[in-house]
Amino acid sequence: MNTTIHDVAVIGAGISGLSAAGRIRQAGSDVVIVEKSRGLGGRASTRRMNLAEGIEVPVDHGAQFFTARDLRFQDQVSRWQEQGICFPWSEGFMTWKDGALHDPDAQWKDTRYACRGGMSQLGRALGAGHNVIREFTVDSVTLDEGIWHLHADPAHSSSPVRARALLVSAPLPQAMKLVGSQLSTDQQDFVARITCGPCIAVMARYPDDSETPHWHGIQVREPDSPISWMAWDSSKRKKDAPGAFAVIHASPAYSSLWLQASKEELKSAGEELLKEAALIGGEWMNSPLDLIVHRWRYAHPEGPSAPGGFLKAPCREPLYLMGDGLNGGRIEGAWLSGLFAAEDFLVKLV
Repeated sequence: MNTTIHDVAVIGAGISGLSAAGRIRQAGSDVVIVEKSRGLGGRASTRRMNLAEGIEVPVDHGAQFFTARDLRFQDQVSRWQEQGICFPWSEGFMTWKDGALHDPDAQWKDTRYACRGGMSQLGRALGAGHNVIREFTVDSVTLDEGIWHLHADPAHSSSPVRARALLVSAPLPQAMKLVGSQLSTDQQDFVARITCGPCIAVMARYPDDSETPHWHGIQVREPDSPISWMAWDSSKRKKDAPGAFAVIHASPAYSSLWLQASKEELKSAGEELLKEAALIGGEWMNSPLDLIVHRWRYAHPEGPSAPGGFLKAPCREPLYLMGDGLNGGRIEGAWLSGLFAAEDFLVKLV
């Protein structure tokens, strides 16, 4: 049994959890992060696709890009650029509406950043040096004599994890199941106004000699379309890099129809989405060499942002909820939510 008591435990190694952990650790506190999967970065996720023996290509099937409007996040992005982690990918995306492609709207021409090695590089960079317990799915959270206990499979060598303070960056529906009873009635009502729509992501491979499309990404603005986004993922990679991949994201409404689908049924959904994509990007999109379909259950947070970008429970023992769902969505929103929660915690700690 694990008997260590940490200063702070963070549930979830997504962007907000890693941001918070980094700021608190910087202040000298002992921080442990528990993460249900093997990777870091949450929905800033990249699939390694095998083209041939010894040849792998990164394909982003979660978050596709990010912007930087806040000055503090701009500083972080500048450091990432200096480290070769990210680069300016596009100054805007084409839009499909009224049955036609339109050039990027001037008001939405903020720089979009991406990562040559895939968006998962963000999680690896933010998670460097942290104490992360991976493949630790928190089944329940209890509070005993001022200590938070995070319980996973009893057979897990690290269960339970104990800490004096708890920051939760899991998707809001999961966070509420674990610690929702600790929130005030007003906070619970506030979270109930935020929805987290699903997303089906299709990764489609085409012949290496395929003609490169003239667009990096297309935002689909047709309300009845099953597609919300299309990207030529290979445009993020180095010139002459192997592989030719497109990524299609389904709309939340369409994705909701496939929440209980099997792998075989999900592939059928992917094939349907490629047919729709062909109407937008060209008939060639309907003839991939292969496709992989991934289902994100909590991908599109919609609703009000929390004051300050996070929620602090009214209990005596520090408990925070954070993440992009509480701060306007997007990678920038997640990073700032974690930072703001951490700084509030550190102020209260003094």
